[in-house]
Amino acid sequence: MRAASRVTPACTTAALASVSSTATTATRVSVAMAASAGDLEMIPGVRRLAETKRVWLLDQFGVLHDGVTAYPGAVDAARRLHESGARLYVISNSSRRSTNTLQKLAPMGFDPSWFSGVVTSGEVTHQMLASRGKGSTGDGGESDSDDEFWASLGKKCVHFTWSSRGGAIPLDGLDLETVTDPEEADFLLAHGTEAVNGAGTDDEQRAAGCTNTSLEDMREVLERAAARNLPLVVANPDVVTVGGDAGLLPMPGTLARWYAEMTNHGAVRLMGKPDRVIYDRVLEMTGSEASPEEAIAVGDSLEHDVAGANGAGVESVFVCGGIHAEELGMRRVASAAEVGDGSGIAPPDREKVLEAAEEHDCEPDYAVPVFVW
Repeated sequence: MRAASRVTPACTTAALASVSSTATTATRVSVAMAASAGDLEMIPGVRRLAETKRVWLLDQFGVLHDGVTAYPGAVDAARRLHESGARLYVISNSSRRSTNTLQKLAPMGFDPSWFSGVVTSGEVTHQMLASRGKGSTGDGGESDSDDEFWASLGKKCVHFTWSSRGGAIPLDGLDLETVTDPEEADFLLAHGTEAVNGAGTDDEQRAAGCTNTSLEDMREVLERAAARNLPLVVANPDVVTVGGDAGLLPMPGTLARWYAEMTNHGAVRLMGKPDRVIYDRVLEMTGSEASPEEAIAVGDSLEHDVAGANGAGVESVFVCGGIHAEELGMRRVASAAEVGDGSGIAPPDREKVLEAAEEHDCEPDYAVPVFVW
């Protein structure tokens, strides 16, 4: 397992137009050079791929559901893939821990027994924070400097979190003290973009002071933290996500981008896709029974899902009707009810998909309008 991406102060502003893509540019460019843009295949659904792909790495938001409601076509596709004997894994840039994922999917209509495992960026973040100062944070694949980073974080952090979207992320058991003033902090921890957690050493204390905070006010906190060169740990590198009828919603990756553009900012650690850290974890779950050639990743973010799959050496299915829909000339699906079985969603022009992929330095192998069988 490799340590998560690190964006250093030496990076230029131009290179930081996309923080998470900067973190793995070299890997993705080499993958892009090895593949031809003409290889992209537009397909109506994933049925044919089920004949050869036995391990499926499925993103959540924009693929399985819209953040509130499951896409009916996705429920059917997941069920059919499971019935075909494929092993399904949820691999998500979710701030929450893995156990919460299946708990959320079950009421939406997904049978938890269909899935062989879950890895979230929130889970990886929790594990890294829990093991800091206790020796190696992984399985030996990371460098001494990576271990030093986690060990040197300290205990006091300003915690950006959620309020309405499931509530604040629990921190109990991590030996952390949350503070609200960056002048008192050792580092910043970004799980959400709705609130700043209250000061305290346990979740009950934090909840009492958790305050809804605008993005503009969060930017001010980041500016004050940058003046002190504080490191930022980002538990969800996504910049935006689908939010049902609310449209696209800002995610912690937005804070990472802002921070990396500020003068004197500290190190930025992105804990999920496109970095290999999360792919390594889920591929470890598959054991030795499956080869990378039998695996395929499905996601709606070129910057995170497709680029991450490229870096991990697995093929990918790009779901066009998610966060890139308008960019591709598609009408963005406003709700899961509009998707249905997917038959009414027209695919985008193939050339537009290729142009978008080139802009994000990645190579999808297949593209579907929405995730359906």
